[in-house]
Amino acid sequence: MFPRTRQDAGQQKAYAQLSDEILFDKQWVKVEVQPEDLPGFKGPRVVCAQCGEGINFKREVVVKGRALCRSCAGEKYYETLS
Repeated sequence: MFPRTRQDAGQQKAYAQLSDEILFDKQWVKVEVQPEDLPGFKGPRVVCAQCGEGINFKREVVVKGRALCRSCAGEKYYETLS
């Protein structure tokens, strides 16, 4: 729509002018919400078999029959610095 404008600026201008009907699809969907995702959920606390960390909200990962926290299961969201 705005070929002489930088791409990001052109997109912003286009989004501001286009109608919702062009930009979005609407449809009814069903989403199953687990009890542990609801506010106030009180579930059992599991202890990581490797590091002893407490695990809440059914976030443990079972590896070879052992309940592990995500970090010990290899799902770290951080990187240790040497």
